[in-house]
Amino acid sequence: MNAGFRNLLGWRDTTRFKAYVLAISVQMLLLPLLHYFGLVQLNAPAFYPFGAMLGGFLFGMAMNWGGGCAGGVWYKLGAGNIGALIAIIGVCLGYLAAEAGALQSLRLLVQSFGASEATTLNALFHQPLWRFAIPLALLLIFFLLKSSRTAPESGWSWIKTGIVVGSIGVIAWLTSSLAGRNFGMAIMPGNKDIFESLAYGKWQGLGWDFFFVSGIPLGGFLSVYRTGKFASATLSGAAVWRLAAGGFVLGASASFAGGCTVGHGLTGIPLLALGSITFTLFALLGAWVGSYWQKKS
Repeated sequence: MNAGFRNLLGWRDTTRFKAYVLAISVQMLLLPLLHYFGLVQLNAPAFYPFGAMLGGFLFGMAMNWGGGCAGGVWYKLGAGNIGALIAIIGVCLGYLAAEAGALQSLRLLVQSFGASEATTLNALFHQPLWRFAIPLALLLIFFLLKSSRTAPESGWSWIKTGIVVGSIGVIAWLTSSLAGRNFGMAIMPGNKDIFESLAYGKWQGLGWDFFFVSGIPLGGFLSVYRTGKFASATLSGAAVWRLAAGGFVLGASASFAGGCTVGHGLTGIPLLALGSITFTLFALLGAWVGSYWQKKS
């Protein structure tokens, strides 16, 4: 999502962002129906107003330094980008530091400001999700298709990408519910599971999050294997520190906000979660500021 957010600045290229909005809209349409028929139990992310704002802004900025979002760096690792491994280690360390380490007290302080029991937009008006989500999804899809251009695109079209990612999001809810987890796509819990498994040998009781995140680099590998265009790069000392620091801020800021651009942006927004909407808006702003800052430095 890093490139999609950056490219939206100045409306240079909206294709990736339109795919992102379409993926959200697909879930908005289907999840209320699945919930109605008792196939999934929908749980919105917690709403920490200040945590969502601060965490979102820092996360958006750090995407420029870490080379992508928390899910994007896993994909790049599968594509052969060794720098992504450094960013991933930083993400895991930053997340663990904020969850239960040196930054835990700061996280709890940040999340204490303005904490709200109402976590979704429809809950504020005491209405069921479908009354808000389905009409909004149809409206978004209408405007997306109306803005569609017939110019050829390399690779998948934004429409195909949005439908596939949105469908994966729905499948994630279904399979997660079968596992008793009752949430959709998320990256940070899987990061924690993978790091602790490798660092401390905690292989017992590995669950849905571990295997979901483990599948991302595998998918990245299979994707580039078809073309043979694996990433190759040499890293300078400055680049190593930038990736590590960027990853650390990504992990810590995701902990402050209670999620990242996947857990909030792709999973929470379809539920009209207030924390997810707030986080994503500030992540978008942070990505723009970070991109501008990077160009100036």
